[in-house]
Amino acid sequence: MFGKFIGKIFFATLATVIFCSLNFCEAAKKTIAVMPLENVSGYSDQRIAEIMTEQLLVAIHSSGNYTVVERAQMGTVIKEQGFQNIAGDPNKSAESGKLSGAEYTLVGKVTMTVVEQNTAAKAVSTITRALKLNNLETAAGKFVNQFKSKVKLEIRFVDSKTGEVVIAKTIEGNKSGATQAEALNAACKDAAENFLRELDTINPFRARIAEVSGEDVYIDRGSQDGLRKGETLVVAREGAPIVVNGKVVAVKQTVVGKIKVIEVNSDYAVCKKESSEIHKGDVVKRG
Repeated sequence: MFGKFIGKIFFATLATVIFCSLNFCEAAKKTIAVMPLENVSGYSDQRIAEIMTEQLLVAIHSSGNYTVVERAQMGTVIKEQGFQNIAGDPNKSAESGKLSGAEYTLVGKVTMTVVEQNTAAKAVSTITRALKLNNLETAAGKFVNQFKSKVKLEIRFVDSKTGEVVIAKTIEGNKSGATQAEALNAACKDAAENFLRELDTINPFRARIAEVSGEDVYIDRGSQDGLRKGETLVVAREGAPIVVNGKVVAVKQTVVGKIKVIEVNSDYAVCKKESSEIHKGDVVKRG
């Protein structure tokens, strides 16, 4: 009887610890408000700004590192404040982000959009038609995308509380696709993923190699830290400390190889070695 009582207390305590831990992890995530982007690229299809905004929302949310203010909530805040051309005014954008409860606000403009026929696909088509190889042209079309697209956007990543511009960058995306729409969407997705890499500079991913077993490498970070299956990570070995005015300001690191994430769990991940010079205790980061 007493044993059952102790058991109940143990599991209740364990459940509480797990619940609190999960809530702590969630609370640790920074909240980002993504403002509707403005299209100043001259591209005729005005949906480009909406497509780019959506790809940024998806990329930031999928990273697992941040909480994103829902679009409907953001729209309500903007409407209530009566802001006009909010994408062109970082100060008003930051104010809207702050009112939505976001710690950071992303504002930007699509400054260039190009969708054109892929020169490689055009060359294949020209040659095969000249040689009257219609079957070859059809087959080649399955492997060479007909269109390519490039998008460029100017972004400002603002601290909603202080108004400080944390990141000010020109971001590009380049991709091809079987159709114009597919190429454009792919380029926007590429630009969004490139923005994530910039975002990693202010919230860098760091892990340690916990164990090496043959070709398998176990690291002490997982999905709750934004890690995704398929990512390639850089492995570095720490060396001597760097001392300035008697204070250790950094530690020398030497890149020794790369690993690819093949399995992701909440608090750890399994990777495959792409170099033999990888040891337990090495530092893992995004390249």
